[in-house]
Amino acid sequence: MFRVGHDNIDRLQDEVRKGVSKLKGLDIGDELLVGILGQLVEGRKTITELVEQVYGIHPSEEGFKSSHTRITRGIRRLESEGMVSRKLLGRDRPYKLTQLAVANLARIGGGEQQQSLVPRTDLAAYLLTVILAVPIASHAIGWLNLAEPTTIGLFGSFCFFLGISFVEVLKTVRRVF
Repeated sequence: MFRVGHDNIDRLQDEVRKGVSKLKGLDIGDELLVGILGQLVEGRKTITELVEQVYGIHPSEEGFKSSHTRITRGIRRLESEGMVSRKLLGRDRPYKLTQLAVANLARIGGGEQQQSLVPRTDLAAYLLTVILAVPIASHAIGWLNLAEPTTIGLFGSFCFFLGISFVEVLKTVRRVF
């Protein structure tokens, strides 16, 4: 367990430094973020539980509020990178690792490259969809005159890539939640 101020802090810092070089693909270089991820590997946790386990400070103790703020900022950063999520509804909403985080953490030991939140192939599909939408929209508004076969071909291609893009967006959302 990661507890700041305990005797094993030097050993832990060495492990973190070694692990940070492997986490560069995830853009996680902060020891606090590594500690949060380490705690969430064990299971779902609320911010209060994370503060207690990472810093060893209970809610009634001095310094809890500032530690709570640090953990909250770390969680927000991990959320923005698609590594951590929580239920949208309900009273008790503990944080958990996303499928993307679990996959990337599992790849740390190997030489495989970390997965990004939005893969390049998905970006290419999104870009192609937008590129195909421009002449179709221009034709619909009347800014561009296209022959009927060209319009049909563009519209068919647009629908095809729109479908691909929609499926890829759903896959990305599924990986993050």
